[in-house]
Amino acid sequence: MSHDAGAQVWQAAAAATLVTDLAVHPVETLITRIQSPAYATRYKTARGTLHRSFFAGLYQGFGPTVLAGVPASAAFFTVYEGLKAALVPREGEAKLVALPAPVAYAVSSAAGDVVACAIMNPAEVLKQNAQMSSSSSSPGGGQARQQRQRRRWGHTVGVAREFARHPGRLWAGYTALTASHLPGTCLTFCLYERLKEALVGGDDDGASITRRAWLSAVSAALAGGATAALFVPVDVVKTRMRLAAGTSVRERPQHLGAGVGTGPGPLAVARQVVRAEGTAGLFRGLGLTCIAAAAGSGLYLGCYEWWKMYFGEAGEASRRGETAL
Repeated sequence: MSHDAGAQVWQAAAAATLVTDLAVHPVETLITRIQSPAYATRYKTARGTLHRSFFAGLYQGFGPTVLAGVPASAAFFTVYEGLKAALVPREGEAKLVALPAPVAYAVSSAAGDVVACAIMNPAEVLKQNAQMSSSSSSPGGGQARQQRQRRRWGHTVGVAREFARHPGRLWAGYTALTASHLPGTCLTFCLYERLKEALVGGDDDGASITRRAWLSAVSAALAGGATAALFVPVDVVKTRMRLAAGTSVRERPQHLGAGVGTGPGPLAVARQVVRAEGTAGLFRGLGLTCIAAAAGSGLYLGCYEWWKMYFGEAGEASRRGETAL
């Protein structure tokens, strides 16, 4: 990938991440609360209706998401676009390895995801613990001090200060994150590239930027929504592991120690959920997750393609102007 193409990927990824996170973060907060073990006790009233606190603070945890999301997204697309260009080159260019296109898309997206997950996991842990943070309750004992700190510093900063004593726990749920992201990302991008090829057809170069970006958004929405439905159980397990990491940091640091692997693993957490709530517990938030994934994938990849083409055309126009001079 050339320097100019790399710069366009970074710019497009950063812009797409900011737009998408602003739009999708409130829905992700609701999903986290639905999938949490405290959903029935904290967010439902005695009559079974939703408490007002369920819809409060929907942008809690937004800071870490943006700070880590921009470099993670840029790193993902740098690896993805570079490998895809080598494995699925344009007509007349040499292939790095002879692979079928779907396999090449899967390999490229998997490689990008390994890098992106390493950057995103700490931010996701902070985000989801901040999303569950509440200053309206009246905790006793050691929790009162943490709640006072959160009112003083804000939910996200308060959670970050708690994790600062045990930073290794910021990678809690990384196994579940990888388990959900790698197959999910591979499937999403295989479907996305195939759907985009079918919708755009041979008119890729002739269509306007807006049309190509819109077709990319529709392809991504269909691919993201279908994939998300398959991985809701893994998403529930991942959320429980991250919230448990935050609970252990706040309430039992001296008992659990400072290691990453102090909590139960993904299979143990899944068994706990099934024991307590039945199989349905693994599918909490299915509908909202699919809607959020479709909207988020469509907006994210649609914005990414639009910005990439926009920056590419702007760069071409700039080079033509310099040549003319």
